[in-house]
Amino acid sequence: MAVAVDLVIIAVLFVIALMLTYDRPRSWLLRRGAELAVRYGRPEHTAAWELEHAELWLMARRKQLTEDLRRIERLLLHDASMSATRQLGNRLAREQLLVSLARIPDLVPGRDRSYAYEPVAYESAAPSPALAGRASGVEVLDVSGWGR
Repeated sequence: MAVAVDLVIIAVLFVIALMLTYDRPRSWLLRRGAELAVRYGRPEHTAAWELEHAELWLMARRKQLTEDLRRIERLLLHDASMSATRQLGNRLAREQLLVSLARIPDLVPGRDRSYAYEPVAYESAAPSPALAGRASGVEVLDVSGWGR
């Protein structure tokens, strides 16, 4: 199978080389090549368009990360009844969100003015209604069976 493909490629290259030796087929190949270069050689979008859409993506990403960070911070306010594993997971998630937000510029010039991050004050938040009805027991992770 691979030998047949190689033979076809060699035959096509031989035909193209033969066509380039004559004026009429050479001009036809050059016209077709120029048409392909015009169609596929230039980018679909201008650099300004690309920059604008990159800025829009950054703004949307910053907004989503900020909303996620606020949600995690609300969880941190009321995670005393959660297991230590969940508490650690919440804190790790918060740190990762802060790192991701730090990679995005605070304000893209002329845009993104309404999405400045404002941390939630731990003292001023009200208790979560979802946690009010839960039992006050703490989840315990039993790892005693690991040694057997």
